[in-house]
Amino acid sequence: MHDVTLTDYCLISKTLIEDRLVTPKAKAMYAVLCWCPPGFNCSFKNLSEVLGVRPEVASQLIKELVDYGYIERRENSKPIRYHVHPSPRFLD
Repeated sequence: MHDVTLTDYCLISKTLIEDRLVTPKAKAMYAVLCWCPPGFNCSFKNLSEVLGVRPEVASQLIKELVDYGYIERRENSKPIRYHVHPSPRFLD
């Protein structure tokens, strides 16, 4: 039996889950971004490998989440990082 710890989980916003405007694949990308360990390079290539999609699809999903206000890209950070919001920024 596997011992489950709190590190085996990440929190996902109920607001996002209930948001019918956001596609299911974008919700999965949000979950991946919530999972990303410190120092993980959130390049489209790396995110696409985790999610099992092409890098172009990963790019579109990130854009969707940015457009709906659920994430912000940290432009000057290396490796690439995103700030994840529990609700759209314009609702905060």
